[in-house]
Parts: sequence; C-alpha cells; structure tokens
Amino acid sequence: MGRHRANWSPLKFEPDFNGPRKNRSCTDILCLLLFVVFLVAWGFIGMYAYKTGDITTLTVPVDSYRQRCGKDADVKNKTFLFFFDMSVCLSAQTVWDGCKTPQVCVSKCPDYFWIADVDTTYNQVVVNKYLICVSDAVKAKVIDLNSLKSAINNNLCARYYFPLSPIANRCIQPNLSQDNINKLAQLGINTTSILQDSTILKDFSSLNEIATKILQDFEATWRYLVMGLLLAMVVSLVYIFLLRFFAGIIVWLSILGLIILLGCGAYFGYSNYTKLQDPNFKVVPEESTNLKQQVSKLLNTPMFWMVLGIFCVIVLVLIAFIVIFLRSRISIAVTLIKEGSKAVGNTISSLFFPIIPWCLQLAVILWAAVMFLYLYASGSEMFKVFGLSNGNCICTNYKDNDTCTIDQFKKDCHQINTVSDACIDAGCGFFSYQVDNLLLYLHLINLFGMFWGIWFVSGLNQMILSSTFATWYWTFKKRNVPFFAVTEAIARVVWYHMGTIAFGSLILAICSFIRAMIEFAEQKLKKYDNPVTKAILCCAKCFFWCLHKFLCFINRNAYIMCAIHGKNFCASAKDAFQLLMRNVIRVVFVDKVTDFLFFLGKMVITIGMMVLSYFVFVKPSTLRLLDNSSRDVQLNYPWFPLAVVGFTTYIVASLFFSVYSVAVDTLFLCFLEDCERNDGSSEKPYFMSKELMRILNKKNVKPNKIK
Repeated sequence: MGRHRANWSPLKFEPDFNGPRKNRSCTDILCLLLFVVFLVAWGFIGMYAYKTGDITTLTVPVDSYRQRCGKDADVKNKTFLFFFDMSVCLSAQTVWDGCKTPQVCVSKCPDYFWIADVDTTYNQVVVNKYLICVSDAVKAKVIDLNSLKSAINNNLCARYYFPLSPIANRCIQPNLSQDNINKLAQLGINTTSILQDSTILKDFSSLNEIATKILQDFEATWRYLVMGLLLAMVVSLVYIFLLRFFAGIIVWLSILGLIILLGCGAYFGYSNYTKLQDPNFKVVPEESTNLKQQVSKLLNTPMFWMVLGIFCVIVLVLIAFIVIFLRSRISIAVTLIKEGSKAVGNTISSLFFPIIPWCLQLAVILWAAVMFLYLYASGSEMFKVFGLSNGNCICTNYKDNDTCTIDQFKKDCHQINTVSDACIDAGCGFFSYQVDNLLLYLHLINLFGMFWGIWFVSGLNQMILSSTFATWYWTFKKRNVPFFAVTEAIARVVWYHMGTIAFGSLILAICSFIRAMIEFAEQKLKKYDNPVTKAILCCAKCFFWCLHKFLCFINRNAYIMCAIHGKNFCASAKDAFQLLMRNVIRVVFVDKVTDFLFFLGKMVITIGMMVLSYFVFVKPSTLRLLDNSSRDVQLNYPWFPLAVVGFTTYIVASLFFSVYSVAVDTLFLCFLEDCERNDGSSEKPYFMSKELMRILNKKNVKPNKIK
C-alpha cells in the first residue's frame, strides 16, 4: 500500500533536471522492430497486389449480358457500351436497382442519327449496317419487316439512336438536332420526354465544359490564390501572436456574453410562460405551412417556455459558480495560452514543420487506397447465371445466381424453341471479383497498416513538437533557447524514441481497426433488423469511441513525458496520467478553454479571408490579371476562387493551431511538473512565467548577494 501511495505522490526535486534530459537511451525497441517488419511485409503485399491485379479492369463497362466490353471473348473488339434508352438510367432509382435499359457492347459509339422505320419499308442492307441489337445472334435473325418489329417490340434491338460521344467508354453524350426531333415526332414517338432527357444528359456532359471554365478561372486567379495562401499564413501568425495579449479579454467577454444570453433566455422563458398562463391572453392561430404551424404551436406552449427558463437558470447558476469559485483555473488556462503564443513565436519554424507529417499522412492514405484497388482486382473472376426466371431459356442443372463458366453454359443451355440457338434473355456473365481468404486477410492487413501509418506519423509530429516546446519551457532564460530547437528535437526523437511512437500508434491503430470492423458488421447486419443486435452494436460503438478518445488523450501526454524524460511508453503514460489526475480540475479548464479559443480563431481567420476574397473576386464585375498584360477579365465562376481561399485558409489555420495546441498541452504538463518539483527558493526556482506565479501567489526568491 505504501508503494501505491508513493506512485501518486508529487514529483520530487531533482537538482540536475532542467528540461529534456540529455542522457537518454532508446525506448521500446521491440515495438520499433515490429513496426519495421510490418512495413516490409506491407511493401511485399503491395508488390504482390501490383503484379497480380489490373486496376484498369475495374472501369471496364459491362453490358446487359454481363460481358466486359473489350475484355471477354465475345466482345473482345467492342470496347464501348451503348444504352438503348439512356433516360431510364437518369432515375434516382438506378442507384439501387441499376439501369434497366438494354446495354450492348459496340465497336464504336454511333456518330449518326438513325431510326428503324418499322411502319413503311425494310432494307436488309441498311438494317445490317445500322441496327444495334443485344447480340449478334439476335441481329442475324432479323431478316424481314416482321422479325424487325418483333425484335424492337421485345426490346432486343434499338428502334432509334442519336449521335453519341464516348465518356469513360460509355456512349452517353447526346448531339440532337431539331431535324432529328421532327423525324421522331412524325413516327409518333414521344419527343417531350426525349428532349427532357436530352437536356439532362447535356447538363451532365457539360461537366467537361464546366471543368474547362474552372481551369480558365484558376489560370486567371492562381496568383491571387497564392497571395491568399500567404496572407492566410500571415494572418494566422498575427492571430497567434495577438492571443498573448487578448486571450483573457476574448475568454472573459465570451463568458460574460454567455451569462447575458442565458439571463435573457431565463427572462423570456419566465415572461412568456406567465403570459401564456394568463386566461385573458388568446393565441391567434397562424395559417401557414405545416412546419411554421408546428413551430408556432411549440412557441405557444407554456411548458416549452418553462423548460427553457429552468434550463437557462440552471446553466447560468453553474457558470456563475464556476466563475466565482474556479476563476483561478480559468486564469491559468488563459495564461498558458498566452505562454503558448510566446513559445510558438520563439520557435517559429515549429509552425511549418507539420507540413511534412501532413504530406506523409497523405502518402500513407494514397498507398493504402492504391493497394486496395490492386488487391480487389487481384481476385478471381466470378461468373453467375442470370435471366432464367423469364422461362425462355432451358438449362440443365442451373438456376439464377449459380456460379458458371461461359463455355459450359453455352453447351448446357439453349433457347426454348430450338436446341441450336443460344439463350437470348439469359446467360452466364461476369458478376464480380471473388475475394478469397488470402485476399481478405491482405485487405485487413492493408486497412490496419493505413491506421498504424497515420497514427505513427501523427505521433512523430506530436513528440517532435513536444520536445521543442519543452526545451523552451525548461530554459530558465528564454533568450538562451537553441536556434535549432526543432532540428535538435527531430534528431532526439528519431534517434531514441521511434519505438515509443510505434507503441503508442499501435494501440490507437488497434482501436481504430476494431471500430472499423464494428462499422462493417453494422452494415452487414442491417438487413436482419434485430433490435438486440442493434443495441449490442450501439453499445460497442459508444464504448470504443470513448476508449479511442481516452487513448488519444493518454498517447498525447505520454509523448510529451517521453520527450521530456526519455522514458518508455508505459512509464511515460503512467507518469503523465498520475500528474494530470493530481490536477484534474486544471486539466478540464485548460482543455475546454483552449478548444474554444482555437475553434474561434480558425473561424475568425477563415471567415475574414472569405469576406476579403468576396470583395476581390465576386463583388467587382471584372478582375485585373496579375501578369504582364494587366488586362481585366470576367470570371466564369467567381465563387470558385472564393471557395478555394476559404478551404485553404481553414487548412492553414488548422495546421498552425494544431502546433499551438501541442504547445499548450506541453507547457501545461511542464507547468504542473514545475509546481511539484520546485518551490521558488534559490535552490529550486520556478521555471514558469511571472504571470503564472502571480496567479498562484508564488514567486522566486532572489539569491542573496555576497558582499
């Protein structure tokens, strides 16, 4: 028991401790070796997937007979997909049921307008040249007007088609003329729906034109966008710098505003409740839409205003209690944010370092995504029977959705009226790539590798920054902070603590992997609609979400302690957790106040840059080019550069504030350790700033001068 109490006792003074320890050894080497072995294995899996998979087959179009255009034997020379009636595919139901119109592989998309004039004449030469049917066998049976009518009425051949252009090997881009529309109308074909569908298709096909115009706008504005990106960096730096002066004002004004807002809410709740309770007050019903009627009904309910008033009063009392009795904790949080601004300002290179880990994380995600595609394409091709339910095809030992081979199906199945004719409505077609057990395991390894890689890079970023800011805090005279503090931190972390990062990232990767498996299981079990299963999955998701948040908290602080003291992951996590639990109230306030200020900062910077961009790109009718011509141009889509500026500004602000967040977390742990190790005497002086000492009513005793 005595040993257990000692673990939770405050840290003791160490005369030789003055920041990140110089004498340290490699930590968690076995975890680093495991990570290296995993990376090598992951690389070999990628090589295997690249050699066995062909991702180009994933975009190959498939016809109604599930033949892959340009790939399967019967359609080897037909690389394009033709739709009998493209309008059927424009329905939203297509997402679930698929496109129900017949689809045929053709050697090229039609570049002409043609109608099978079934009412007047029949020309065999013309029919053979222009008629498009579901198969060559069906087309060969069209020998006269009656067989042509029958094939068209049974949807086996297309009655008409327009000039089409290929998009991703699909013939879907219409080029209609009024003359062609008139010809269709003369045959009694409903041209209204065709024109509507054509308009939709033209809008869809105009995406290429839209993309071209966007590229033109980008070419005209890219210099402005680069300037906006640089300005966003400057604004973020200035905002972080100003936080050291205005953080307290922002926090206390926000708290005051919240108190006023809650007070108004309580007042309106009470006044409206008493007004509605008055028997002389009559509510006039509002004649409007259903939604407005429901809102009006709710606002005229006394219970609503009573609940609102009580809620506002409870929250108001709670905030007032916090402000009165725990204001020193808020002051500490605000001061630490100011100190974080100073630390970031004195190690300015730390703001730009996260760009490297961010690019590494993108590389990990890209590698995993490409591996997934190659692994999926590595599966064996699965063919299944389809179309037997209509009864026009006779087969032995086959039913729909049975696995099959094309050659064997042709031998065992034939059209109902003749043994020599192949089935028209049924067939053996490509279904999907079959993922066997080996490929399933490789997919799971790839998913786990993505999680481990992302969390490893994130941990590397956190520990390097933590080491940098710990060096700043534990340097008694801040002017003596090393100029290459970030470089020294990189060398220290990479040389000694890659194993600790591998350990921490492995824990987070396992948790993330389990959460992904739970999501996958939930999707698979949805069709059973079992309330017990839903409850279990909901509880599991909630538990692992909480566990994930807790592990992120532990990891972040373990990395900080490892960066300071050089201990392994478990020892660092234990020391950090015990230190934080001895100061749990301070932890809560620092965390929440920091989150609020950083969120507010990102929003202010992003919105401010977008407002500025509005007056540059949208408000003026023309934009002056920043090139040698200096001519004025009109943008096709002025909102495009505005959106780009907003997006890039938010990314830049998030990167900068992520550094700031690590700075505050690191300084907070250093501050807590400083409070426990030192007492302000000449032998054990505090390293914290004078403002923090003032809040805690502490000070450093000046050493006696020798006379």
